[in-house]
Amino acid sequence: MGRIYERKTERQTWTDEQMAAAKRAVDRGVSVRHAAITHNIPRATLARWVASPGKKRGLGSKKTVFSPEQESELVQHLLDLETRFYGVNMKDARKLAYDLAEKNKLPHDFSHKRQMAGRYWLQGFLRRNPTVSFRKPEATSIARARGFNKPSVNNFYDLLQKTLDAKHYPPNRIFNADETGVNTVPPKKLKIAARKGKRQVGSITSAERGVQTTIVMCMSATGQHLPPYVIFPRVRMHDSLKKGAPNGTKFNCNPSGYMTSEIFPDWFDHFIENTNPSETNPALLIIDGHSSHKGLAFGEKALANFVDVIVLPPHCSHKMQPLDVAFMGPFKSYYASASENFMRKFPGKAITLYDVAELMGAAYLKAASAEVAENGFRKSGIWPFNRNVFSDEDFAPSEVTDQPEIRPTNQPVNPDQPAIATDQVEVTTVTLITVTKPLVLDGSTVQQMPSSISFPELTGNDDDNQVDANQIISVEPKSEASPNSSFTISPKDILPLPKMAAPRNAKRKRKAEQAVEITGENYLQSLATSEAAKTIKAIKKGRKTTKKRTKVQKKAEIFEDTLCDLCGATFSDSVDGQGWKKCHSCLMWFHTECGTNEDDLGCRFCN
Repeated sequence: MGRIYERKTERQTWTDEQMAAAKRAVDRGVSVRHAAITHNIPRATLARWVASPGKKRGLGSKKTVFSPEQESELVQHLLDLETRFYGVNMKDARKLAYDLAEKNKLPHDFSHKRQMAGRYWLQGFLRRNPTVSFRKPEATSIARARGFNKPSVNNFYDLLQKTLDAKHYPPNRIFNADETGVNTVPPKKLKIAARKGKRQVGSITSAERGVQTTIVMCMSATGQHLPPYVIFPRVRMHDSLKKGAPNGTKFNCNPSGYMTSEIFPDWFDHFIENTNPSETNPALLIIDGHSSHKGLAFGEKALANFVDVIVLPPHCSHKMQPLDVAFMGPFKSYYASASENFMRKFPGKAITLYDVAELMGAAYLKAASAEVAENGFRKSGIWPFNRNVFSDEDFAPSEVTDQPEIRPTNQPVNPDQPAIATDQVEVTTVTLITVTKPLVLDGSTVQQMPSSISFPELTGNDDDNQVDANQIISVEPKSEASPNSSFTISPKDILPLPKMAAPRNAKRKRKAEQAVEITGENYLQSLATSEAAKTIKAIKKGRKTTKKRTKVQKKAEIFEDTLCDLCGATFSDSVDGQGWKKCHSCLMWFHTECGTNEDDLGCRFCN
């Protein structure tokens, strides 16, 4: 393909609309000469177009390899690949164009040596199709692409709708909380003025690696922003760390600087102080599913303080959490700008933890606006409630790992008939590859058997896991090419849409998480049972280890047993803690059957 075409003559300067109007005039009986003068088209040109109704417009000897319909189909395929997070780069796009031209036997002058189209063809392709461009992608994990799927999202909206219908929360009582990290060396650098063509442009920073500080943000659907909650990576707190923070900011610290299950209830006290929930004015809190947010102490405290807590589905916060959608991006940009202004104002001075509160405060005051909060809740579909806020294109990345339901061929498809129980038969992999070429042996032709067969691996209660021949499922390779394709061999045949070939392993040790209501009675009961079982196991393991004296235990690994002073029952002898509760003041288990009110959060000594 040649370089960019530059017009050197005035040929075909008329438009398609002018030619169409002139041809209609000739059809009505107007002479070709008069119609050509009226519509400013050369007479000979109009005569050729009237004589050849199927004539197409074009200049020069160079023609495009693909027709407009074919290029449109190629563009759509490239965009489909991008929506699944498997987009192609420029080199792959040029190779795809060469393969399309070769396999469809289209005339072209692409390089046979390099087996790809030229860069000038790609430039012209992009000019003719401005809807597609090559951009630097953002790295997205497989877990995030797989986690944001329709069943998980619909489950969250079902839970949210049920809660909103039950208590009719107004928007000023719907809150979202999330943690973010700020560093003494911000990773985001703003562009600066420099000499054009200079190979390396530098900018001063406090250190090679910074120190991370966690900040908890919270806002409502009407734009109310609660004061931040700051967690410093320190053992002890100092008042000089609070300099420049917004009014009402609360501080805490731990060696790691991250949110923990011990610190989160303290943040919740900060939340209660600023929202004042009550029985007549409850609050709804939406958070992500971090492990520190799912503690038993937090769930019971939220239930006692009239706060309903809903956890977002895993790996969906980038689209469903209002703070991530609208607030965190501007906040990080303002923090980076404030850090650069600090370095410019105090040359030679490094940013330390004692400056973080002031820089965070400057960024927080700029980012915390009512418009930002309202946009975040609206784009996530939480308020106004809109479960259809996401389109099929948003769920396209999860289609790569979607697996169809596999059922034996002899099982009826009738929906009224019950399906096979999962504890009886579980099909983990089914593959059948058929080779159509005949097999020649000793000069005679016989029908060739399939080259490879993988039978279903059955687990469950079947005798000896025998495989019935009628239960084998054949999966034939199927092309995804559209029957209306303008190609003989479409782009989907050459570069198919990505799809996970084998089913994921069904034997998961860890149960898949989903959106839950932490303050629900069933969920709190399961948390209490799980925590009691773990504590009892640790107590018994600690006794055995102490007796043998073969291993030195850490202080955090030693659990003390509890003896009820009224009836003499011990906590470790109970079945998963039935009849016992954990005091949130002294963190000891107490016997609820010995005169203690089950609604109390603490033991009778603390109360």
